[in-house]
Amino acid sequence: MPEKQKVYTPTRGYELQLKIKDLDYSADLIGVTIVSSLTTAYQVIVLNLLLDPNDIILEDIFGKDPLKLSIKLMAQDEIPHDSIEFELLYITSEFKTFTKTQMSEGQQKDRTPISISTICSSPFKIMNTLVNEIYIGKTLREIIEDLSGKVGTEIEYDSDGENTEVIDQVCIPPTTLYKIIKEYNQNNIDLFDGYLDQRFGLFNGVPGIFCQYDGKIYIKNLTKKLDKSQAFTIYQLSENGENQDIIDKSLDGENFYTYDLIDTNFSGNVKFIVLAPLLKHIVKPRDTLSHIINQSLSNVIANYSCAYENKNVDIDSNISESTRIRYYNEDTGYEKSETQFNSRIGRSVSDLATISINLEKNLPILNLMNVGECVKFNTKTLEYIDFSGKYILWSSSINFKREGEWQCTCSVNLIRSNRKI
Repeated sequence: MPEKQKVYTPTRGYELQLKIKDLDYSADLIGVTIVSSLTTAYQVIVLNLLLDPNDIILEDIFGKDPLKLSIKLMAQDEIPHDSIEFELLYITSEFKTFTKTQMSEGQQKDRTPISISTICSSPFKIMNTLVNEIYIGKTLREIIEDLSGKVGTEIEYDSDGENTEVIDQVCIPPTTLYKIIKEYNQNNIDLFDGYLDQRFGLFNGVPGIFCQYDGKIYIKNLTKKLDKSQAFTIYQLSENGENQDIIDKSLDGENFYTYDLIDTNFSGNVKFIVLAPLLKHIVKPRDTLSHIINQSLSNVIANYSCAYENKNVDIDSNISESTRIRYYNEDTGYEKSETQFNSRIGRSVSDLATISINLEKNLPILNLMNVGECVKFNTKTLEYIDFSGKYILWSSSINFKREGEWQCTCSVNLIRSNRKI
């Protein structure tokens, strides 16, 4: 049953509190999943509760009221060492009802699982705000910062490798802020989806756009992130090695470890077959009928994608040495600039190599939600050493489950262009 006020129970793990309207549902909460991904604009959070259908129906829990979720990681001194609060927007829910007496209120309690899918309220409002402006003689940073200011949010914009070209004129069509600035999606049929990145290229490299739960927008150059210090390190421990020093420092939020298997995937041959080793973009500058921008896919991987140390990707010689050429004529481009094509093709080959890692124990979660940052993978198994090195944190799924006390696991997906260092 929901309570008017939460009864505090000390714990050495996590403390989760959920409020809907003025009622506390913390005792009914049995699971929480927080998904952060550069594929989406903001976090998606799924709440799992065990409630009587009467409580759901009579309290009118159907989406008109905001939900507030707080998560605290408690250490042995009972002081929160990692604290985060979400204000959530109810999207969908699913639950079953039982056959009861004609008027069952107060007579019987039949709890049923209910799953509520939510998103963060502030990022949703920010990224879905309608924008429509005209800019003359502005850089992309100036345009995006002005649009962000108009919708009332902060923006953190990477300067390393950004497109600093002054654009003579830009007409922002009436659409959402997210669709205007987000990275180009090759499979999207919406003409204005990712308009600024598609038309001009935010970076001479791979862009990543995400709005965190607090409403702050991050625009990152993923290509340059691999040249910087890692946000955290993940260790795959060996069964017979000396691991205690790593385990001891694993609560600082900058070091994590796992004994679990690592899922790996490599799709280099497929991407070379689909995109072709040689690319030609036919653009239409203002002072000439047409112009061709030539690209080598290997060169794009080495300079404008997410290659770490080893710039040569292992591709079958029948594919990589082919003279097959693909022509692109769907985009007029911007004058003779190559930036938008470096950005677009760089993104297409940024995830040739992926690894998925499962983490557990008392995990500080703030860094795990910081998608688009550099992560270092370090394995203690010598035969796997070629898989080590830096990756980009593409997505994470943090799962809380109540088993007496709250337990936390996390699955992270890391990407880069080269499989081996």
